[in-house]
Amino acid sequence: MRRHGPNPFCRYLCAIAWVASLGPVAAAAQRVPTPAEVIGFELGSDFKLADYGEITSYFRALAEASDRVVLEEIGRSTLDKPLYVALISSPENLANRARHREISERLATVSGLNPDEARALADEGRAVVWIDGGLHATEVAHGQFTPELAYHVATDESAETRRIRDQVILIVMINMNPDGLDVVVNWYERNVGSEYETSPTVELYHPYVGHDNNRDWYMFTQVETQAVARQLYHVWFPQIVYNHHQSGPFPGRIWVPPFENPVNPNLDPYVVTSISHLGEAMKRRFAREGKKGVSSGVLYDMWWNGSMRGAPDFHNMLGFLTETALYRYATPYCYEPDEIPSSFNARAGNLPADRPTTQYPDPWEGGCWHLKDPMEYMMTASLAVLDQASRFREDYLLGIYDTGRRQIEKGERAEGGPFAYVIDVEGQGDRSAAVELLRTFRVGGIDIRRADRAFDAGGNTYPAGTYVIPPQAFRPFVVDLMEPKVFPDRRQYPGGPPEPPYDMTGYELGLQTGVAFDRVTVPFPVPERSVTEIPAPRSGVEGTGTWGYALSAADNRAVTGVMVLLGRGAQIQRATAGFDAGGRTWPSGSFVATGVERAVVERVAAEEGLRFGALTRSPLDGMPLLRQPTVGLYKSYRGNMPEGWTRWVLERYRVPYESLSNEDIREGDLSRFDVIVLPDESADDILNGWSPGDVPPEFVGGLGPEGSARLRRFVEGGGWLLALDNAADFAIEQFELPVANRVGSLSSSEFFVPGSLIHLDVDSADPLAAGMPDRSIAFFVRSQAFELEAGAEADGVDVYARYAEDYLASGWALGGAEHLAGRPAALRVPRGAGQIVLIGFEPHFRGQPLGTFKMLFGPLLAAGQVRVIP
Repeated sequence: MRRHGPNPFCRYLCAIAWVASLGPVAAAAQRVPTPAEVIGFELGSDFKLADYGEITSYFRALAEASDRVVLEEIGRSTLDKPLYVALISSPENLANRARHREISERLATVSGLNPDEARALADEGRAVVWIDGGLHATEVAHGQFTPELAYHVATDESAETRRIRDQVILIVMINMNPDGLDVVVNWYERNVGSEYETSPTVELYHPYVGHDNNRDWYMFTQVETQAVARQLYHVWFPQIVYNHHQSGPFPGRIWVPPFENPVNPNLDPYVVTSISHLGEAMKRRFAREGKKGVSSGVLYDMWWNGSMRGAPDFHNMLGFLTETALYRYATPYCYEPDEIPSSFNARAGNLPADRPTTQYPDPWEGGCWHLKDPMEYMMTASLAVLDQASRFREDYLLGIYDTGRRQIEKGERAEGGPFAYVIDVEGQGDRSAAVELLRTFRVGGIDIRRADRAFDAGGNTYPAGTYVIPPQAFRPFVVDLMEPKVFPDRRQYPGGPPEPPYDMTGYELGLQTGVAFDRVTVPFPVPERSVTEIPAPRSGVEGTGTWGYALSAADNRAVTGVMVLLGRGAQIQRATAGFDAGGRTWPSGSFVATGVERAVVERVAAEEGLRFGALTRSPLDGMPLLRQPTVGLYKSYRGNMPEGWTRWVLERYRVPYESLSNEDIREGDLSRFDVIVLPDESADDILNGWSPGDVPPEFVGGLGPEGSARLRRFVEGGGWLLALDNAADFAIEQFELPVANRVGSLSSSEFFVPGSLIHLDVDSADPLAAGMPDRSIAFFVRSQAFELEAGAEADGVDVYARYAEDYLASGWALGGAEHLAGRPAALRVPRGAGQIVLIGFEPHFRGQPLGTFKMLFGPLLAAGQVRVIP
C-alpha cells in the first residue's frame, strides 16, 4: 500500500481542474502546478520517494498546463512502461521544433554544408541540451529531481531563465530506468522505519542488467538504450548531453568535469576542451552559491566508449556526467567531523580533502545530508549548463559542425584509421554476427552504404550487397569500435600498483564479434545508397533432398533455429565429424534435422536468417541425438548482473531455462535438469550470500553446505554444471577439482587485466566449442586463468580453450606473460556420471562478445544429448 496521499491519477485530474479554474488571463508561472501539488508531497522530503507513476503524472499535468512544455513518448521500457521526454522552451521554439531538429541534424552530420551555410543555420537554430533523470535506480535523487528542474525552467521568470527558454530547447529525459525506479521505491517503502531501512535491494534494479544499463551505450542491447539512442543520434542530435548520477567520491558533495586522464585518442580536442569548459562553469556557479565540496579531475576518465555520457563524445556531442553525493535512498545522515577523512581514497588519487586544491577548492567539512541536498546540487549544475548553452548557443551549434567536418576530412586522409571499412555479410563464418554489428552501428547513427553492384576497393573486388562504412562526422565512434588500442600503463605512484580505469580498456566490437572486415586506406568511390535498415542474411533451404536438413553451427542464430525446430517436433542430430553434401563442406558440430517438413524448415530459415542444406541421405553414422536441454539458472539474492545478462542472452536466442533460487537448489528436484548454470559471481556470495542484518531474514544466506551437497549429487548422478568466470572458484572449491585458479590470489601489482580483449586459441573440434573458429577473442574482466594439477589430464580433464601466447588483442594486461599466456581458459572435468565445465571468462559479457556466445551454448547443447541417466 502506498504511504503518502491519494492516487496520482486523481491528483493529476484535480491539478488540471485547478488550472482551468484560474482562467485564461492568469500568468504562465501562476497557472502551472508545482510537483508537490500533483504528487502530494515535496520531492526531496526525508523518507519519501515518488514512484514512476507519480513522476509521470506530474509531467502530464505540467504539459497540459504550460505551452512551454511538450511531452513525447519515445518508447517502452522492458516491463512496458512508457518512456517520456519533456521538451521545454519558449512557445515559439516549440512550435518551430521540427525546423530546429532539422538544423541540429544537419549541423551534426555536416550533410554537405559549407561553412557559410553552417553559420547561417547556427544563427537560426537553438542549442539543444539533453538533461536526464539518470539510469541507476538506487541513486535516487536524480529520479526525484527532474520534475523540479522542469517546473523551474517552465515557470521561472528571471532574466536567466527567460534567456534559456529563448535560446535553448531543453530535453528532459524523465527517467531512463522506470522499471528500476519502481523496484527501489517499493523496496524502500517496504523497509522504511525498520532496521532494514537502508539495506541493499535483493533483485536487479533493471529487469536484466541492473547497474550495467550504463554499460550498454555502444552495443544498444536494451530497449531503453535503443529508445534514447534514437533521440540522440536520429532525432534531436543535441550539442550537450548531461547524464546525472549520484555516487561521487567521498567526502565530496558533487564531482564535475574536467575529467581524469587518460583521454581516448579518437576523441576530438574540441569535445575534450568544451566539456572541461562546462565543468568550470559549474564550479564557478557552486562557488557563487556557497555550495561546498565540489571535486573534479579525479576518478572518471575519458577513455571508454560504453557509458551513457561517454558514447555521445564519440558523436562530437559534449557528453558528461556529474556524480552527486549519496547516503542511502531518502534516509538522511549527519556526518560528524571525525567521519570526514583527510584525503579521498586511492581511486580518487588520494586528493587532499582537508584543504583547498584546484581540484577541490572548497572542502566540505561535514554536517547533515538530506535527499533535498543532492537535488539542489543537481539544480545548480543543470542551470550552469543551461546558462552556458544560452550564452554560447551559436558556438555550440558551430562547434559540432566544425568537429564533424574535421572528422570527415580525417577519414578522407585515412588519418587515425582507414578511409573506409568494408564488410561482406555473406562471406562471414557467422553471418548473424555481421548483421548485428551493422545494425548496432545503425542504432548509433552511423552512415552505412550498400553496394548495388560489384566494386573494387583496396585491390579487392567485392560483390553486390557488400556494406561500406565511409568517412563521416561520427567517425570517432566507428574507429574506436573497430581499431585496437593500447591503454597507458598508469600507476598510483612510481613502481606502485596500477591505477584502475573507469571501466574497460579494450572493447572493440570489430574484435569482440569475430566479424571479418577489410580496412581500405586508399579512397575509392563509395556506394551511393545509404541504408536505414540492415536486412537478415540470405536465407532458405538449398538443394532438393528430402531425407533431412543440415545447418552449420558457426552462426549464433543456429541455436535459435535448433530450439525452434525441436519445439516443432523435429529430431536434431549433431555431426561428430565434417562431411560433404549438397556441394559444400559441413564442419564437425553441424546440426542435422529430420522428421520435419521442408516448409517448416523454410519458415525457420526465413525467420532467423539461416541457410539449410537439403540432404538426400544420412551423412554420418552414429550421430548423437539432441533434445531440448533443461537448463537451470542460479539466481542469488545479490542482484547479480551476470545472471541478468545470462537470462537476456538465453531468451534472445530462445533457449528455455528456469531460474533457481537458493531454496530451489537446497530443496527442489534437480534431477529434472540436464545442466545448471552458475553465472559469474564470487564463491563467497554463492555459498554464503547476505549476512544476517544486511537484509531482511528471508533473503539471508546463499547455497550453504546443503546446497553445495545437492549440486554434487546432481553432477554425480549425470547432470552438468557450467560455472562461469568467478563462479569457477566455487566449483573448484566445493567439488575439490584437480584445477587451480592461477590468478585468483595475485595482487594487482602482479596481475591486472581490468577489462581487455585477449586472444583465445580454441579446439573447435571439441563438441563444447563446435562452430567456433580456432582463434577467437575473450573479454577478460578481472577474470580467471586456470592451471591443472599433476595427473589431471589422466583423470579425464579436457582443456578446450587456452589464452594465446600472443595474448593481448586490445587494452591493458599487466603480468600476462607469466600468468595468462598459454593458460587454460575453458575446460571440462568429469565427476561421477556428470560433467563440470569451467569457463574462466564470461563468453556473453554484457551481451557484447558475439564471437564467443557459442561457448555458452556449447555446454548447454551437449548436456541435452540423449544419454542414460542412472
